[in-house]
Order: sequence, then C-alpha cells, then structure tokens
Amino acid sequence: MSKSSASAAAPRRVSDAAAANERIRALVDSADGTWPSEAYEVLLLEWAAAVGSVDSAA
Repeated sequence: MSKSSASAAAPRRVSDAAAANERIRALVDSADGTWPSEAYEVLLLEWAAAVGSVDSAA
C-alpha cells in the first residue's frame, strides 16, 4: 500500500469506527431489560475491524 493510500484509508477507518460506535450506543440505549449479546458482539467486531484490531479467535 502506498503512503497516500494508507493516509487516505485512515480517515475512512475513523469514520467507520465512529459509525460502529454510534450503532453500539444505540443498541445499548435501546436495550429493554434484555441484553442483545449476539448483536453486541457483531457490532464490537465491526468496530474492531474499523480500528484495525480484530482478534481472529473472536
């Protein structure tokens, strides 16, 4: 990856992470006494992928 490609990807990654974070907050805010663990796990994986740290064991 060229230096310009890497720097162009950084803002998108931040944007993707912020969007995933907002979806996590919305999920937590909408929890009505039950915890949507599967949906939360999916969103956490999306966030981790956006910030570049996904544990393949997850």
